[in-house]
Amino acid sequence: MSGATAALAATENNAKVTIFEEHQRVGEPSHCSGHVGILAFKKFAPEIPERIIENRIKGAILHSPNGEQLTLYRSQPVTWVLNRPELDRFLVSLATEHGAELSLGSRVENFQRSPNGELDLQIGGRARSKVRCKAIIDAGGCGAPISKYLTHTPSRRIFVNSAQVNAANLRDIDEDLVEVYFGERYAPNFFGWIIPRRDGSAKIGIAGSRINVRECFDRFVKMHPIVSSKLRHAKFLSNPTYHLIPVDGGKERSYADGILLVGDAASQVKPTTGGGIVLGLICGKLAGRTAAKAVQIGDTTSSYLHHYEKTWRRLLGFDLTAMSWIRRCLYGMPDKQLDRLFKTLNELHVNDALNQTADIDFQGRTLLALSHDPRLIAALLSASILCVPTMLSPRGILRGK
Repeated sequence: MSGATAALAATENNAKVTIFEEHQRVGEPSHCSGHVGILAFKKFAPEIPERIIENRIKGAILHSPNGEQLTLYRSQPVTWVLNRPELDRFLVSLATEHGAELSLGSRVENFQRSPNGELDLQIGGRARSKVRCKAIIDAGGCGAPISKYLTHTPSRRIFVNSAQVNAANLRDIDEDLVEVYFGERYAPNFFGWIIPRRDGSAKIGIAGSRINVRECFDRFVKMHPIVSSKLRHAKFLSNPTYHLIPVDGGKERSYADGILLVGDAASQVKPTTGGGIVLGLICGKLAGRTAAKAVQIGDTTSSYLHHYEKTWRRLLGFDLTAMSWIRRCLYGMPDKQLDRLFKTLNELHVNDALNQTADIDFQGRTLLALSHDPRLIAALLSASILCVPTMLSPRGILRGK
């Protein structure tokens, strides 16, 4: 998605672009839940066809490890559930309509620098070949082969393992609400989710760190007292997909001579939820515009391309830093402390304060907006300093993955 956005932005700025897609079909396999805040998505994305919107979500039910619930609800939808493969295909179609070429079954495996500073790419897959270009935008995800050339220092990246499946015939599901599940037994250091579609099906998944994700996912769907009940008569529509998600709040460096990283490859992902759609739209546009301009002026060195990183960190750096802090606090909590915290938040009606916050796509700014509410201070005194990230994290969950 971030790669398609970058390609579209580059073609709109008169660059000649080729999209190398390693799979035979754009958007597949899909690892993303496609859950995104409506306001931010509309702000940064082109208008999308109605068929891509699978549901309109009005709130969330958060489940503590022992089953305590915190419900957030609004009268109007705040998030969309998107068909992520169709979104990817739509964005790629826009890029090709603007002149980009699409090469399916083609993976950029390696590169060499030519004497004049251009890049000779080694393309593997259906048709092995070499391609010379002036700049490359790597949107290949966590395993992006080009990203390893951007730093000589050990990586400080932090990851969670995720698993997700599509299912139908669930019981006791409100299609207006996503459900989020905390607990060390099922999703240590992160959470599980059920994201409903309008057709009665849902996306069910977990993510966690330092886990055997297959075992944890199997335990979540079969043994969680609430989830297993909802899935007792469910029909699984697909095999689980597994994906590594970076949650460190931004790779140390996202540029080098002739190279820009975008999306998961640059850790441009919300540390609290693992969501990257809105950030991918923002950074994809910046990467495409920067690369096109660099080629036009004949300067694809890091001295020029660093403007890309400078810009996206200025726009997103505060929020990524705040979300990283929230993640460290919230997901390091023992289950018993989370249970007490949920109980306190319900007693103080903190959900009322959260529901007053309009911006659900930038948690750092949400932190400042909520800091003036006296109930936040009351919860802080009642349940310890770790209440702050717990009260904010639902807004991130509503914003989606």
